[in-house]
Order: sequence, then C-alpha cells, then structure tokens
Amino acid sequence: MFSILVLVALFLSQVHGDLIIKPSGTSLTRDQYKSFVASCSGQSNSRVIGWRSPQQRDIPENEHDRVTIERQSNEIRLRIRNLTTEDQGTWECMGVDSTGQHTRRSFQLMIKVPITFHGESVQYAALDEAVTIKCHVQATPAAEVTWFKGQDKTRIDGPYYSRVSEGLRINRVQMSDNETFWCRADVLETGESRDFPITVVISKSVTEPRITCANPCAIEKKTATLVCEATGLPPPKFAWYYGSDSPVGASEVPKFVVRGNQLTINYVDETDNGKYSCHAYNEYDNKGHRAEYNLNVIVPPRLSPIPPVEINLDEHHPQRVSFVCRVERGSSESLSLEWQYLNNTPIQITNGIFIDKAQLEAHKLIELRFDPVRREHFGNYSCVAKNLADSSYSIASLYIQFQPVFVGPDINIVSTIPNYRVVMRCQFESYPPPQIQWIKMSRTVQDPEGRVLAVDVDNGVNDITTKQLGSTLFESVLSYTPNEHDFGLSFECRALNPRVGRHSYTLQRAEPPKKIRITEVKPLTNGVEILVQPPETGGLPLTEYIVKYSLTDKADEQPQTLTIPVQTSSDDQQQNSQVLKIEKLKPSTSYRFTIFAKSRAGTGQQTGPSTFRTLDRQIPDFKIVKIDENKNETCFNDRSCLIKWSIESDGGAPIIRTEVLYAKAKAENSFETDGPISTPVPIDPSISEYEIHDLKPATNYIVIVKIYNEAGAAEQKLRITTLKEKSGSMTATMNPLIKRYRQNQPSKWVIIGIVLGIILFAIAFVAVCVIIRVHRLGGKNKTTDSDNQTTPMMTATNGENNSQQNEYTNGHPSKKPKKKKATTSV
Repeated sequence: MFSILVLVALFLSQVHGDLIIKPSGTSLTRDQYKSFVASCSGQSNSRVIGWRSPQQRDIPENEHDRVTIERQSNEIRLRIRNLTTEDQGTWECMGVDSTGQHTRRSFQLMIKVPITFHGESVQYAALDEAVTIKCHVQATPAAEVTWFKGQDKTRIDGPYYSRVSEGLRINRVQMSDNETFWCRADVLETGESRDFPITVVISKSVTEPRITCANPCAIEKKTATLVCEATGLPPPKFAWYYGSDSPVGASEVPKFVVRGNQLTINYVDETDNGKYSCHAYNEYDNKGHRAEYNLNVIVPPRLSPIPPVEINLDEHHPQRVSFVCRVERGSSESLSLEWQYLNNTPIQITNGIFIDKAQLEAHKLIELRFDPVRREHFGNYSCVAKNLADSSYSIASLYIQFQPVFVGPDINIVSTIPNYRVVMRCQFESYPPPQIQWIKMSRTVQDPEGRVLAVDVDNGVNDITTKQLGSTLFESVLSYTPNEHDFGLSFECRALNPRVGRHSYTLQRAEPPKKIRITEVKPLTNGVEILVQPPETGGLPLTEYIVKYSLTDKADEQPQTLTIPVQTSSDDQQQNSQVLKIEKLKPSTSYRFTIFAKSRAGTGQQTGPSTFRTLDRQIPDFKIVKIDENKNETCFNDRSCLIKWSIESDGGAPIIRTEVLYAKAKAENSFETDGPISTPVPIDPSISEYEIHDLKPATNYIVIVKIYNEAGAAEQKLRITTLKEKSGSMTATMNPLIKRYRQNQPSKWVIIGIVLGIILFAIAFVAVCVIIRVHRLGGKNKTTDSDNQTTPMMTATNGENNSQQNEYTNGHPSKKPKKKKATTSV
C-alpha cells in the first residue's frame, strides 16, 4: 500500500513538471506533401520555450515559412506545410520548469513516401555492349525491386542480366532486348506495389555522314538537291547549316526546302555558292557527326554575237576571213568550244579552213579562219559552247559574191520530135541570187545576139520557172514545144548577178530506139517469161514493148502480137530490166518470138527470132496446213474437224475440182484405214478448207485430200484425232430422240377435245344427280291430317322395353314408335 502511494506521488510530480505534446505518441507517421501541426503546452509549474527540428535547428516564428511556430496563451504550435523527407526525424519541444531547469519532450516523425520511380521511360542500349537500364525507386518504407521483361512480364533471371543499385545491367545487348522491361517496386510494410515500364530501344551510333548531289549538282536558275546519307539506330535525324553554323530551314520564300535528309535549293544562283554542312544524330547519339559539301553553282555559257562577213571574191588575189567566238559569261568547269556545220558535224581543218584554239584557256575564245577564201566556203557556221550546265551556240555567216557557175545537168544535146514538148533545165550556183534567162540563138536582124524567150510572147514556150534549191543553188526550167525549124538551134541558159554564167543546149530530132537485148528466157507450162534490157532510147523515153510470137512448126501463120507498157521506176531507163510475160500457151509446144521497143520517135529495131518450148503439164502441188508437222493434228471439237490446205502450184493447168475423203485409222501411228472410206465430198476449186462433221469423239481418222487438173490428181493424207466427248454432245444426241418422241404424240387439238368431252360429261352427270335429289325431297314433303296424329306403339323384342323417342315433324313434337321387329321361333 505504501509503494502504491509512492508511485502515485511520483506520477503526479512528473505530470506537473513535464510538457504535454499533442498529438500524443512517441512515433507519428504522415504522408509526404501533406500538412502537419503539433501542439506543445506546459503545466502549472512549467513553461514552453520553442520547437527544435531533427537538424537541431530552432524553429523561428514566421508565418511565411514552410516550417514555423505559432504562440498561443500557454502553448506553442509547430506547423509544417508540404511535408518532405527532410522533415523526417525527432522533433523536440523545449521548456523550463518553476525552478528554471530546462525540460523537453519529443516525438519521432516518420514521412510516408509513396513509391516513386526515377528514370526515363524510353532508354537506348547499344548493340553488343554492356548497358544499365536505370530505375531508381524512392519509397518510405523502403521498397523491394524486381525486374520483368515483355508484355507477358516474364521474370528476369539468368547470366545475361544482373541487378545493380542503379537498375538492371544487360551484360551484352542483343536484338531480343528490343523490348519493354518492367521495374516493379513492392513495399511489404504498407502493401503498396507499382510497375514502371521502360522501353529499351536497341541503338547504334550514327555513322559518318556523306553528302551527295547529282552531277552537275547546281545549275543556275534550276534546282539543286543535297542528300545526306548516314545510318544508325534509331534512324538518324538531320539538320542543315550554311557557312558557320547558320541553320538552313524553311522560309516564307521557298528558297530552301528541307525534307528529312534532303536539302533542296530552288532557283539557284551564284549567291548560293559556299559550304553546306549536315548534322546527323539520333536519340542515342545526340552528338552525332557532321559532313560538309562545297556547292559550286554552274552558270550556262553565253556567247557573244558574231557579226556576218560579206566579200566579193577575187579569183586572182587571195583573200582571208576570220570569225572569233567568245564566251561572255559561264562557268569554266568542263567548258568546251567547237566550230560546227549547221548539221552538227565538226568542221575539219582542210581546204583552206583553219581553227585556232590557242586562246581558249586564257580568254575563252576560238577563231575560225578561211585562208584563202573560196566559193565553197559560202554559208553559215555554228560556234557551240558547252559546260556541265548547258550548251549554247552563235552563228557566223560568210557571204561570198562570185560569178554564177553552171553545175548541171551535164548535157549539151536535147532530143525530141516536132510538136512534142521538151523540158530543158539548168542549175547555177550564185551569190547574190541571179536572174536566169533562156535565149534562143536564132540570130536575126532584130535579135543579133539571140532572142530572150518569154511566156505568152514567143511561140513554142509553154512555161519558164525559176526556183532556189539551196543557199546559193538556183534552177530554171524551160518547157518548149519545137517545130521543124527549131532543130539544130541552140538554147542558152544565162545567169546574171550581174556577172554572167551560161550553158547551151542543142535541140536535135530524136531517133527510134535501138535493138533490145534479151537476157533470159524462162519457159513455163502454159507461158513464158522473157527478161529484157532496155535499148538506147534515141533521146525520147520508151513507151511500150511489142512481142510477136507464133508456133515454130507453122511459120506461114500470122504471128500473134502482144503490147506491153514500159515500166519506169527511175530516171535512167537503161538500168530498168523488165519481165515480159506471154500466157495461155500450149504445154510441151515450141514457139518463136521477136521483140522491139517503141517511143514517140518511132518503132525501134527488131530482135532476131528466138525460140523456146513450154513445159509439160503436171499434177498440182499442194500441202495440208498443220500446226505441228511432227504430230497428229488434234481437232478442236469432239464431232467435227476443220481441214485446211494451201496450193503451191497448179501444175500448169487450171484446177478442176477438189475432193475430201476420210475413214477411221487402223493403227495409232499409221495411215492405214480401218473400214470403208467415206464418199468423196466435192469442193469448189477456189476454196482451200473443209470442215468434216458427224465424227466420233476421241477417235483417230485418216483424211485424204485430192486436187485434180487436166494432168491428173494430187493426193495428200492427214491423221487427225477428235476430242473427248463433251457434256453438250449428250444434249445434241438426245435432240433427235426428243423430236422423234414429240412426232409420235397426238395433236394438241385431240387433247383439247378429250378434255372438253370429259368436262361436259361431268356437268351432265352432276345435273342428273341434282334433278334426282330434288325429286326425292319433293315426295317426302307431301303431308295429310293423319300425318299430324301420333299413335303410341309398343314394341317388344325379346322381352326388352324400348324407350320412346321424341321427334319433330312439320315443326310439331310427336312420338314416333319404332317399328316392331318380327320374331321367328323355331
């Protein structure tokens, strides 16, 4: 009892001397980022001084601080806003008692931190290297960390992975690690568990980039495209710079266009020259690499105009002319200058033409020199400049004045006959363009130098035309119809520019053609082909060949005459051989013939008699058309087959008729028939095909084609095979049976009559039945007075009593006894 009193006294003294903290408890747990407040008060014999943090720092009173104190009448409150891990620890409340001794009271504050992951959700791992996947877990109480892989969250174990403090270490990264890893944190004290997915991307550093561009890369006023080539995992990104790190990108004016690894520069000019660089990087290799490219804009060449030169040619004093081709503007890279003719053929140093390229490199010019100048040098020359960008040209014109020069045709005699139009033509080279006249050299008193001919003025002049054929080539054509007095005269073609050039033609009377030369005679069965070479025409073109022929053994008979027009395909008739054909001759017969040519000047010399003998008649030559000569012909149907043939020769006599026969084949690869041959089918000689019908499916046949002429018959055999039977063939076979069945059926009118008879009989039968029924009902309905009386009747049958039944007759109830059955006793 005494001990209890001592304990109570000690407790009371302790209570009166200690500080009181609220909330009570020596260990408190609060959530992170929450607010917290605690109160410390003294008792009657104690006073509160302040609060001290776990860092042994006295807390000041400042309402704007996150941690502050608030003084009340007999207490000091500790207020913490937004709890953090720094606030975790022992907080002390300090005071003094009545004797001046310091007292303190404390509590342990635990900050509960939820599971928090610190790490990137996407991390890059270099292939074939050791990489740590970083995942730092912050939690209070401490969390237990485990790792999983893939969408199915397979637990990670094995020698390829190891856990380290920073996370999970992959000892050697493989392509299978391109997956989602899961960092799992479990706090067993609180039961909290969370998973943090980390996508691992297999990566490679960016390779050294390389900038490429088409050749030529940049041409003035066109588009240049630079391509930066680099590889890496993930695929690299690209940034473009100009000069010293000046970014190149899209602008309001679409001068520069960046699309991925391409930089496009539109409408480039010389201001775009310079150094361009490409920076290639990716998420794994942020530093990346750079490549540089020096852009040189190529300017197309532009030539100075070349003034034309015109001189008067002096045949006695040599003259010299030169043209200078100069590049006004253009890039020197791959620059070339060349003199060409207008047909793009390079000019060769020959015939007084020289090309000087000594100043090409220094002054970008070349010289074309003519020394001495000749008439042939007249014309236009092209100076062509080329570089990588483009080409251009400039024309140099050399005009040479010279005397007209006759160039053709090189003939002096023109032949014709009176009143037959003759054409004379002359060609001159001249500059300046000449005036061409035709002069008839019939000197008279009025025209001692000859008469200048004019259309519609001089007799015989049909037309005079003059035209320009080339730069210095001119032609004049005179169409003239002579009379008897014109033969022997000269006609002069005169060109004036104002110097004179002339050429004369002598008009003479044409002669008949000379003798024809026979080069080959080719007899046929019913004709002959004669190859002849045209004779000398005598000045006028040939019009026809005349062939006279007759039988050799009948020399006294009048020969037959055949006129064949002359075929002309070129200006030189001497080179035009022609085949003369005589047809409708008798076979195996000897003939003789003569030939002569004819023109407007008359009939030519006749050839000596020539003989030939026609060939004997033969049977026709033909062949059957087959798809494959080495195989049997397969028909395209199961019951018919199309046979075609081509006639190579009729044998010298017209074909009279054609026949087709066929029969079944005996053996598989032979032409022997199995059974009788069909009746020959006559076919018109002009037809070369026939379709055989009514064949059996999947059957081999031998087809015989015969072609007749007067000499006999030619025969060819063909082996054919029909196709297997088709479903449609069954229908075709059944059609005749169906038609035959329908023919045996009665007419539709007979069927209609039978049906009508049945209907009429049924109507009559029904009518009779109705009449009989009506008659019977009429007899039952007749009544008398006695019918309305009821008569009770007793009927006894075998000692049984039958009860009465009520019936209604004519609407009145009546008792109708049943009839009494008679009994028979034996």
